[in-house]
Amino acid sequence: MANQSAFNQNRIEESAMSETSGLLDQLNLPPAFIAFLRKNQRTLWIIVAAVAVVVIIVSLYGSYRNYKENQAVTAFDAALLADNGKRAELLQQIVDKYSSTPTAPWARIELAKIAVAAKDLPTAVNQLQQVNQGISKKNPLKPLVLYRLAGINEQKKEFEQALALYRELTAFTGFSADAQYAMGRVYAAMGKKTGAITAYQQYLSLTEKSKGTGQADPVRTLVEYTIKELQ
Repeated sequence: MANQSAFNQNRIEESAMSETSGLLDQLNLPPAFIAFLRKNQRTLWIIVAAVAVVVIIVSLYGSYRNYKENQAVTAFDAALLADNGKRAELLQQIVDKYSSTPTAPWARIELAKIAVAAKDLPTAVNQLQQVNQGISKKNPLKPLVLYRLAGINEQKKEFEQALALYRELTAFTGFSADAQYAMGRVYAAMGKKTGAITAYQQYLSLTEKSKGTGQADPVRTLVEYTIKELQ
């Protein structure tokens, strides 16, 4: 009968279980608990190994994510420093290659700026819509993107779309007054005097505290005058 190798898998498992059993005896654990552990040693070892594998995979994935994000940031910095003729191409490469990183929305915002400068408003809207759809309401970028997107729609005279975005913007702290002011402007451009007056009155209500600063607010003065003209 052939001698069993010291590296035989069964002998390794038996040795590990034997050492574990001896350790359990020294821990002063309840006998019933020790009996349970001894009875289910193999299953428990399998669970421990599976957990270890999951931890390793998660750790490796986290490292990979950090690596990709760092690459995206480096590429974004390089794109911003590039000549105007090359910038859009480099930004688009970031969007395509690093779409899952936090840098991709910033690249799209920069592409929208380039499109606006080139008077290509449909492309600017498309870029900002992609950002808007890909971020949550808790993202600090959300109100900024909504405001910019609404402004471009207003510039394109797509007033209904602009109003919808400005209404959504009113829910964000710090942007409500500006959104109401913009809605008043859009309603006035549409010839809807009642809507414009209501929005402007909301603006005045939201900026009421500025009256106590002792300094005249030129925007409030203009809004008050506009309301009188619309009535």
